[in-house]
Formats: sequence, structure tokens, C-alpha cells
Amino acid sequence: MSHLALRRLIGAALVDRDVSHGLMNGKRSVLMAEFDLTEEERQVVASLESDSVRELASTVHVWLRDQGNPVSPRVDCSAVQVLQGLRV
Repeated sequence: MSHLALRRLIGAALVDRDVSHGLMNGKRSVLMAEFDLTEEERQVVASLESDSVRELASTVHVWLRDQGNPVSPRVDCSAVQVLQGLRV
């Protein structure tokens, strides 16, 4: 399993202030619904307690690695590309 939707959520959170604030300020379930996360991914993200999006991203990265699914050096940047397109 590639966990692509989870990677996109975290990528969006790292580059989009609204997504970042939503994940940290009680709108996590609403944001997760916008991404095609598996039930397991939703449970992982919902259960994480962190003080920052970077900490959340780091914890997700460790979880992905522990699942035998390390982050590839060829990272999917589609979330960044979509956001850049919206700002043009």
C-alpha cells in the first residue's frame, strides 16, 4: 500500500496554512474527509497528539517507515502543484 492520500494530506499541511491550522485546531476529521484515507490512516492521524504540523509530519513519517513503506526520494508533489496553481 502506498499511503499516497496520507502523504498528500501531510504535504498539503506543510505548504498550506489553512490545512496546517485545521489539522492542529480541531478540524482534523473534516480535513481527513477531503482526502481518500484508509480507515487505518484516519485512525493514525486522528490519534496523534502533536504541538506542530512538523511534529505531526515527522510522526506520520515514522509510522510509514514502520509499516515498511519508507518515503521515496521521489516524493509526490501533486498537492504542492495544485496549491501553486490556485495561487496563480
